[in-house]
Amino acid sequence: MATMKQLWWTKKDTIELKDIEIPEVGPRDIKVKIAYAAICATDVHQVTMNVMGAQPPAPLGHEACGVIEDLGEEAKQKGYKVGDKVTMFPVSFCGGCEWCKKGMTQYCINAKATGAFAEYVVTDCNTVFKLPDDADLKQYAITEPTTCVLRAMDLAPIRHGATVAVAGVGGIGSIMLNAILLSGAAKITVIEPVADKRQMALDMGAQHVIDPFNEDVVARAMEITDGLGFDYVFEMSGSPKAAETPLKILARCGTAVYFAVFPPTYEMPLNLHELYMKEGRIQTVFTNTAIVPRAINMIPRMQTEKIIQKIMPLSQAVESFDVFKESKYPKILLDCSKPE
Repeated sequence: MATMKQLWWTKKDTIELKDIEIPEVGPRDIKVKIAYAAICATDVHQVTMNVMGAQPPAPLGHEACGVIEDLGEEAKQKGYKVGDKVTMFPVSFCGGCEWCKKGMTQYCINAKATGAFAEYVVTDCNTVFKLPDDADLKQYAITEPTTCVLRAMDLAPIRHGATVAVAGVGGIGSIMLNAILLSGAAKITVIEPVADKRQMALDMGAQHVIDPFNEDVVARAMEITDGLGFDYVFEMSGSPKAAETPLKILARCGTAVYFAVFPPTYEMPLNLHELYMKEGRIQTVFTNTAIVPRAINMIPRMQTEKIIQKIMPLSQAVESFDVFKESKYPKILLDCSKPE
C-alpha cells in the first residue's frame, strides 16, 4: 500500500513524524489531500499534560483543510466530488449512540480522530464540510477553532455596548478577539504578557491592553471600566496563574468564560460568596458540529493575516511544537503539501 507522513504522539512527551499506510477508502469515506493544518494548544497539551483524557500512541492534528482526492459511493451520493475544497470536524461521529441521538454529535462515544498533521486524511463523510470554490485554503485552516469561538459567542452572547476583556491572545485568543471585535462590544481590553501580541491586539482593534507581568491587572481593569469591572471576561490562556483573574475583574451580573483547556489536575480556588454577591456566572466552552457552516461563513471576516503568522512544512512538524512553546506567534500552520 501507499504510505504517507503523519505526526504521531508515540509515548509520553514524545512525538514523531512517521511513515504510515494510507487507509483504504470505504463506501462512506472521503480521502482529503491536506493543504494546511493549524497547531492548537490542545495538540501540544495532549502530549505534555494528557488533556481531554488523551493517551499515546495516537495521531495528532485536528484543525485542517484540503482537497478531496478520492471518495466512496455513499459519499458521492451526498454531493461530494473529487476536487472539492473542504475542511473537517476534528472527529467523525456514529449517529447512533445516545449523545448523537440527542443532537450532541461532538460527544459521540464512538468518535474517531482525524489525525490531520498528515499528507492525507481518510474520514467518514459526516466529518467533511465543503468550502467555497475560490477559498484560500490557508485562511480556512482555522475553521475548526472559529467554530469553537462561535460556540462561545452562542453561550455568552455579548450585548451591544457591553464591556469585554480577553485574557491571552495566542492562536485561539486572537480568533476570539476577532469575533468580539465584530460583536458590538465596548472597552475591549486584552490581557497579554507578550509585547508583540499586545501590539497585534491593538492593530486588530482592541482599545486597551494590559501587561500582566508589569501591571496590576485588577487596578487597570477597574480604571478602564470606571470601577465597575467587565461584563464579560474570556479566559483564553489556560494558565493556572491567570485562572482567578476573570472573577476578580468581573462586573456584577457578569459572565466569566473559561474557554482554554486547563491542566487536568488543576483545581481553581473559588469564593462562592464573592461570586454570589456579584450574581456572577461561570461558563465553559467545548464545540458543536452544527456550527461549522457558520464558521466557514465567518472566515472572510477574520483578520487571518494577523492571526496566522508562521507557516512551516510538515517535515518540520516535530520542531513546530517547540516553536509553539515559544509563544511568539498567535497561529502556526503546517504546510502539508511539503512532507519532505
